[in-house]
Amino acid sequence: MPMTFFAFYLQAFTRPRRALDALVAHPGRARYGATAFAIAAAVYQLVYFFLARNGGRPTVFKPWLAIPAEEYYGYNQFLVVPAMLLAWVATSGFMQITARALGGRGAFEDTLAVVGFGISVASWWTGLHDLVTTFLGYLHVIDQRWYEDAMSTPTPFRTLIWTLMIGYVTWFGVMFTKGAGAAHRLRVIPSLMTGLVGVVVYNLLFVIFNR
Repeated sequence: MPMTFFAFYLQAFTRPRRALDALVAHPGRARYGATAFAIAAAVYQLVYFFLARNGGRPTVFKPWLAIPAEEYYGYNQFLVVPAMLLAWVATSGFMQITARALGGRGAFEDTLAVVGFGISVASWWTGLHDLVTTFLGYLHVIDQRWYEDAMSTPTPFRTLIWTLMIGYVTWFGVMFTKGAGAAHRLRVIPSLMTGLVGVVVYNLLFVIFNR
């Protein structure tokens, strides 16, 4: 019996290459990749919805766009999903070009699917923390501005956020590398090169818009 979306999704956390190999062979791979991406987009839509109402402002990373920090999250709640969608499609395109140049033979649909899963799985490293803390700020259990300041000063919270960010970047590398291998049947080094291109493109586009 064909695997369900949630079977693929859960296996991607524990055995990513096996899950992505099976995903590429599945007729519903594009739909499943889009569903996985939608989970990550929904999480961050909630995060910025809460931030826009918590009185928070970016502190760890200053805005690149010409929007005052005090108002940034009010705009960011409308930017985050389009920015992530742009980053998903652009990353898939750059990885497709890189993989094919290195001898890959997968279709763009395959790349789009594995990148969607990669974004979703890797994003949970920071996404769970961000969702929980902004929700607590929305409920006024914690003071959002105090917490943001604590993440940018020498406190255990700064250590926590940097640990999560290291895990985030590492898992993007793991998921995109294994995704390139699954979609294009590449060996380790070409897969790694393709995956690193994906990590740079996705996160560069993400941080241009989101803080």
